Amino acid sequence: MAVSIGIEHATNEWRTCLVEDEAVLECRTFAAVTALEEYLQQTCGCYPEVSIALSTPFETAFSSHPHESLAATPLAGFLADLCSLSQRVFVLPSVRHLATVPPYRLLLRPGLGRADMLCIVALLLYRMRKQDAGWSELNFCCLELRAASYRLVVLRNGQIVDGNGEWVALNGPADLQKQALLEQLTRDLAAMLAIHQLEDVVLLSRTEAERKDAVLEYFADRYQFFLFPHSETEPAGFEVARGAAILAHGLSWSGLASEVVQQLFAAAPYAQTLNQHR
Repeated sequence: MAVSIGIEHATNEWRTCLVEDEAVLECRTFAAVTALEEYLQQTCGCYPEVSIALSTPFETAFSSHPHESLAATPLAGFLADLCSLSQRVFVLPSVRHLATVPPYRLLLRPGLGRADMLCIVALLLYRMRKQDAGWSELNFCCLELRAASYRLVVLRNGQIVDGNGEWVALNGPADLQKQALLEQLTRDLAAMLAIHQLEDVVLLSRTEAERKDAVLEYFADRYQFFLFPHSETEPAGFEVARGAAILAHGLSWSGLASEVVQQLFAAAPYAQTLNQHR
């Protein structure tokens, strides 16, 4: 029995995804960390061994000893409690800490994307690999679209090599925010796709259908868009927590999730030592 829990620390809430082997058992949302801690204590008490991966809203490096590496952060108390529940607790890295990103790109912009984008990509790769897509075929931009913001990362051979972090429209009338977002997205997509010589974009929409359709129509004659693959058996909105659960599984046990971990963390100093957790 391989049980993993993915945790997303969002701005105003927490989301979790509990997985046994490849089956999602449940997805939950918590407004308070105390409620989350109570849930984790109960859940971990039901299983002999649980692997847990956490996506935070901070710029973080990978850590399998989070109670030490993040002791000075607001999460210190929560992480200490988490480590008391399991010996397999991992803090997931933001994009700038991936060894697949060339070092000079860290100087281009302050943020390349947080760990939640890594989790979204992990879920995307996991589902595409289940459909027998080869690593060499996985070359595209992954775009997460929200009402007044978006995030963009670039993949080559199933590895994140570049990112734009999060662009957020300044406060203003909704119609002007829409125009500003569309123009900035036009600039960023044109630059990223040209630099990396790509044509395909995978879109994960977290906004209303009308906004998503408007973006797809606007770029229809320029780029090839594909919608993020969803599962009918899994609730929408938990992509980050689900991806974190995949990474938690892959960091502790063998299988397809492990392949995804090795691909995303390739060339990282800790990649060669992942087997010690299995």
